[in-house]
Amino acid sequence: MAELRREPIERRWVVITKNPPRGPADYVPYKPPYQLQEPIGACPFCPGQEGMTPPEVFSLNEEGKGWSVRVIPNKFPFFHIEGEFDRRPEGMYDTMKAVGAHEIVVEAPEHDQSLATMDPRHIERILDAYQARFIDLKKDVRIEQLLILKNYPGIFNRHPHSHLLAMPIVPRTIDDEIWGTMDYYKRKERCIFCDIIKEELSMKKRVVLETPHFLVFCPFASRYPFETWIIPKGHSPDFHTATREMTGELSALIQSLFACFRKLLADPPYSLVFHTSPLQHRFHQDEYHWHIEIRLRIGLREGFEWATGFFVNPTPPEDAAAYLREVR
Repeated sequence: MAELRREPIERRWVVITKNPPRGPADYVPYKPPYQLQEPIGACPFCPGQEGMTPPEVFSLNEEGKGWSVRVIPNKFPFFHIEGEFDRRPEGMYDTMKAVGAHEIVVEAPEHDQSLATMDPRHIERILDAYQARFIDLKKDVRIEQLLILKNYPGIFNRHPHSHLLAMPIVPRTIDDEIWGTMDYYKRKERCIFCDIIKEELSMKKRVVLETPHFLVFCPFASRYPFETWIIPKGHSPDFHTATREMTGELSALIQSLFACFRKLLADPPYSLVFHTSPLQHRFHQDEYHWHIEIRLRIGLREGFEWATGFFVNPTPPEDAAAYLREVR
C-alpha cells in the first residue's frame, strides 16, 4: 500500500509507493527523453579554446599545467550584472529587470570527467572556486541569493561544468524552507535541520554516509527515487563560511557518493543544488542551515505532480539508503 509522508520543512506531502517498491534494476539502463548533441566543432570549455568564451572572472591554476578550474560569465545569462532593477507595474502585474549574475564554473580541463571519476583533491578546487565567487558576489548589495546548480550530463555540453546564479530575489523554494525553519524555531527554539540530523543519526535506516562534519542521507519524505541530501552536522547558515577542513572532507564525500550512484545505477543523470541562506541582512537568517540536495533524473512521473503538487516516489528512502550503503 502507498504511504503519505509529510516533509517537515516546507510541509509538503509526498506519496511513497511500495507495491512493489522499485530498486536499482528498475531504473537501469536509463535512457533520457532526448539525445544530447555535442557542440559541432571545438568545445568552448576545453583548454586552448578560451577565446570562444567571455573572459574569465576567476581561475585556479596548476603550476606547469595551466588552469584547473575556470569561472566565466554565461554567454546567454538568466541574470545580467549591468543596469538597475527598473521596477514597474504592468497593469495589475509586477515586473523588473533580471539584474544579477550568471556564471559558468568549468570544473576541469578534461572533457569527459565527472564527480564520480574526479580526484577528491580536484573537487576541493571546485568548492574553493564556488566559495571565492560567493565572497566576491556578496559584495554587490543588489544580490539577495546565490545558488549553485549542476546538471549531469550538461544540457548543451558534456564538458563538466556547473552554474552559479546571483539573484536579486530569494527564490520560492528557499523562501519556503526559511518560512518552515522560522516557524519551527518560534515553536521549539531549535533548528529544524539540526533536529532532522539528530533524528536520522538515531534511526540510522536512511543514513548513507557519515563523516566528522557531514551527514549524507535519503530524506524521510524523499520526492524522487534515490534523492539524497548532504548537510553539515554543525549548524551553519552559509556555505561560503565552510572551513578548509570541511571542504576537504566534503570533496571526498561527494566523490564517494557519486561513485556509488555510478556503480549502482549505471551513471544516471542528476541535478545537484546548493541551498544557502540569503546574503543581505534584511533577508539573511542565522537559523537557516545550508545543505546540498541531489535529485537523480530517473523514474519521473511529472503529470500527477504537476496536477496536484504531490510528489510520487516509488523507491522508499529506507531502501534507497540501504542500496547505497551496500554498494560503497
